[in-house]
Amino acid sequence: MCIAGALHAQEATPSSTKDLDTVVVTGTNIRGADPAGNAVQVISAEQIRDSGKATIGDFLRDLPANFAGGVGMSDNVQGGQDSSVAGSNMTGGQGVNLRGLGALSTLVLVNGRRVAAAGQYGDFVDISSIPTNAVSHMEVLLDGASAVYGSDAVGGVVNIILKRSDDGAQSSVRLGSTSQGGGEQVQVGQTWGTQWDSGGLIIGYEYNRQKNVLANDRDIYNGGDFSDRGGINWRRMTARAGAEANLFNGTAAGNGVVARRVPGGAGTGLTAGNLIAVTDGVGNTYNAWDMVDILPEMERNTAFFGFEHGVGESLELNGDLRYSQRRGTYNQGYQALYGTVGPTNPYFIPGVANNYGVLIDDRPLQREVASDVLAASFSALFDLGGSWRGEAALSYSREEQRRSSDVQRNANIYDYLPGAGGTQVQAPTAIQCSQGLAANASVAARNYCTGLNYTAFNPWTTEALPDAVLSQLIGYEDLKFTSWLAQASFKVDGDLFKMPGGTAKLAAGADWRRENIGGGLAFNWRSTSDQREAFGTTERDVGALFTELAFPLIGKDNQMAFAKKLDVSIAGRYERGRGLGDFSTFNPKVGIDFKPTDGLTLRGSWGTSFHAPPMRYAYNGVQPISGGNGAFMRADLYTAPCTTTLVPLNGVTGTPGGTGNCTFTAIVISGGAGPTLKPEESKTWTLGFDWRPEWLPGLRVGASYFNLKIDERIVRIQSGQLGGILAQLFSTGSTPYINSLEVNPGAARVQDIISNDPRYLGQLGAGPVQTAADVAMIVNATQLNLASLKMDGVDFDFSYRFEPDRAGSLELFARGTWLNSYEVEATPGSGFVDQLGRYSAVGNPVPLRSMQGVRWNYGNLHAALTMNYVDDYQCASGCFRPNALGAPVAITSPVKIDSWKTFDFNVSYDLSNFGGFFSDARVNFTALNFTDAAPPFIDGGTAANDVLADPYDPTNANVMGRTLVLAFDKRW
Repeated sequence: MCIAGALHAQEATPSSTKDLDTVVVTGTNIRGADPAGNAVQVISAEQIRDSGKATIGDFLRDLPANFAGGVGMSDNVQGGQDSSVAGSNMTGGQGVNLRGLGALSTLVLVNGRRVAAAGQYGDFVDISSIPTNAVSHMEVLLDGASAVYGSDAVGGVVNIILKRSDDGAQSSVRLGSTSQGGGEQVQVGQTWGTQWDSGGLIIGYEYNRQKNVLANDRDIYNGGDFSDRGGINWRRMTARAGAEANLFNGTAAGNGVVARRVPGGAGTGLTAGNLIAVTDGVGNTYNAWDMVDILPEMERNTAFFGFEHGVGESLELNGDLRYSQRRGTYNQGYQALYGTVGPTNPYFIPGVANNYGVLIDDRPLQREVASDVLAASFSALFDLGGSWRGEAALSYSREEQRRSSDVQRNANIYDYLPGAGGTQVQAPTAIQCSQGLAANASVAARNYCTGLNYTAFNPWTTEALPDAVLSQLIGYEDLKFTSWLAQASFKVDGDLFKMPGGTAKLAAGADWRRENIGGGLAFNWRSTSDQREAFGTTERDVGALFTELAFPLIGKDNQMAFAKKLDVSIAGRYERGRGLGDFSTFNPKVGIDFKPTDGLTLRGSWGTSFHAPPMRYAYNGVQPISGGNGAFMRADLYTAPCTTTLVPLNGVTGTPGGTGNCTFTAIVISGGAGPTLKPEESKTWTLGFDWRPEWLPGLRVGASYFNLKIDERIVRIQSGQLGGILAQLFSTGSTPYINSLEVNPGAARVQDIISNDPRYLGQLGAGPVQTAADVAMIVNATQLNLASLKMDGVDFDFSYRFEPDRAGSLELFARGTWLNSYEVEATPGSGFVDQLGRYSAVGNPVPLRSMQGVRWNYGNLHAALTMNYVDDYQCASGCFRPNALGAPVAITSPVKIDSWKTFDFNVSYDLSNFGGFFSDARVNFTALNFTDAAPPFIDGGTAANDVLADPYDPTNANVMGRTLVLAFDKRW
């Protein structure tokens, strides 16, 4: 992988016969100008090909400035609801996260145009649907650019430039596999293009199929037992169930105290004498990672078309069209079920508590995902007289996303029964009716279950369960979301007047876009019958006026010693949005390039940027899905030290006053905050240089210091964070998110949520029914303009190319991003706290990410060795250690997470010398992480009773291991 330095001109493809004036240079609206004050990094199609990566999302994941792994990486199994496929990233899409500010703060363009947003919240652009063989190159601007592009260009801009013509056909085949097992990949691509005197066209197709990788295939998971690395045996502590069921004297839960085990067999006619006593409180355990995909099976088909054509000397037309279809399957492991068999169940065991924990291992749960993307754009460039040119552009993109999941049927939010005093109470769930109700269940509840005519569930059998019973225990959730974006823009640019250093230039124009996102849900897991919900469609119109001026103060005609060139650019953009979440804002930017010598360029910029809240952040209607807008109660999930006096404990698991962790009852309110959200606002200034000494032609050195501050930052507590936040609260008495936590709310406040909030879904999970008075905490996990952030650091880029005698050419390179600070003020006035290098389940950046290595060219042979480096950092909260009994305890002092170094090797050979079929053919072999370096270990569960505790940080490492890739390309 290689990233070039400053972009000074975008070259046409070598085979082009006419250099049409359709050059895209990211960061400026002025035709033929460089963005003064900033360097634009250019990544060529050849660099993507030689990297061995199958998708541009995989490629950009290793970009040093793309901190915290982007968004929705396939191997992030749980993460937060915004990053995992179980949450709002519905289909496992891939995004970009420049500067570690989140995908919201990175603007992703295709041919300079916006595209439809992905995810249930519409909060990132899914780049996994873009075929690699359609990419001409990518341009990356690491600076705020709202003065040019408007919303979202806070951390930077990634502009993916697609091919619009070619000469002849090109075929490519790519085969890859991991050495530890799984992940086999096949990618086949074909393009055909032609060129004529006034333009050209290209059509193409790419097929990609990726096999799944199971956690079972990676030793780092070890069935959930991390004790061999000084961590916790989570299997023993939190996965107390098995194909042979456990019985608990108290509430059944994954970390409950097991009293008896059930022997294997049919499980009929059991008595207390048939049960096996358990003395250690653990009983049977299961591997929670069994049949869990850390990389899903995925298949993608993409077709594309592009063209460019000049009509006479005064008009140029260009456009592109692409369609992508992606389908995937995630294995989610086996369902562990905890509950209580009631006396009406024919399999009830007299004389003992029938509180059970059993693994439903008849089949693994699965999640099917699908994404269909259609995108089209058309532009016309025309002469307006003299140097002035106009450009009119139209574009449209649409993304349809679908997710169908197996889900435990553990709630009923649609059916209600009469309760005491004329109240309404929730009807039993499908699981409760299947297992039989408690002896004190109401007559209405018993009649309700009888009317369902369910087949009784036998948790004691180790034989296969009937399909009818499985359908009562495991339901479905089918979610469909569609987002589309239409954009129209017009601009003019040309010369203004002569100056001593050259000609002043102006660009000005107007831009309009409409964004739309909506969806619907069909499900039965929160009801005993099939239900459908239509999520409210949100729409926004955004209009903008923009202008940009370029002033060459010093140039060839007036240069002097130590002042060879001085360029100044001034840009501004006014943008106004109307719809759900109105906003209006003006953002300026000033850039300066100064060349004291021919080989040295000094540059600097200052500007403001913003990103408007995604419409779904402002939508607070009902969305009864994982990661959606909802409110629910849990009595079994959230824990505190059993000695705490901060909140009352409920005794569902753990013994209050004893050792270890105990549960408390909480209500979590998640999702959109309503239309009161404001845009995030940022200020950025940069200083940098590029040095290419004439006395050493092969040397290129560049660096850029950046300083950035964001106010009104939109945050919310995500599921992956909550465990660490609670651990910090109970260990220190406070947390940066204290304003989002209502500790010990009054019963009236809780009852108002239960009775009047339409998002309230009821009580989920195990444990006895809780009342408003039992709730010890309300967690407001809604979107809020709550935080501020400031950071600074340096991007650096070094390369030195030389030619040893009779040894071809060698190039040494090193490039990366070093951060000096990453400070967050969680609430206004609370003070900034440096989070740089502090582990978070949803990602904080580390101090340094870099890649360095050597490339060697010798005739037709090309080879490269690259080391990818991720700096060490620490976990100050959100990680766990075992106590004397092996139980998970939240850490109270920072734990170091080691640095991670991986090595990639690439060798390719041009086969043209063999002639015939091999003319214009190339074979390429790549070994990614060829030393098979495992990611640094971290015991980072999301809570003390987590089952799927992560043994590594998926935002800063990946667990694929050594990957071998063989590719063949040929032009015809």
